[in-house]
Amino acid sequence: MSAGPFLNLSPGEERTGRACAWIEHEGRVLMSARDAWGWTLPGGGIRPGETPQQAAVREAWEECGAHGEVVGEAVRLSEGADCYPVRLLGLDASPEGRPVRWVRPESLWWACDPQLCQVLAARGRNVPPPALRTVVQLLRRITFRIQAVVRRVSGVAA
Repeated sequence: MSAGPFLNLSPGEERTGRACAWIEHEGRVLMSARDAWGWTLPGGGIRPGETPQQAAVREAWEECGAHGEVVGEAVRLSEGADCYPVRLLGLDASPEGRPVRWVRPESLWWACDPQLCQVLAARGRNVPPPALRTVVQLLRRITFRIQAVVRRVSGVAA
């Protein structure tokens, strides 16, 4: 994962909400790198006049280079974003220059990711119990912070 910063094609202060994309292909979900730490579902602000579905598709393209179409109803995430299932039609390099990663959403490390956990639970799929999620989320935050410090100190993009 790169230390960033990435080109930001997302809307400015005029956004009217947030939307993200759940792109699952062959049992894996597409994630994009964040500027400073970790991974996230591709998503961001909804532009004025844009539907949440259009924003999810646009953000998937901008952050991951994923071409797709919405194929179902959104899951409302606790952070306020609507997360739409998007069928992958093609994949290019991210226009924002972000690294991408395909992850197995039900593996313990990823199923404890707050975004992935919420979508899995909303779709009736298995999620780890709350106490285990809390411990793994803490380990994830520590790991991402250590990786960021190592990159900063070494000057190396990991």
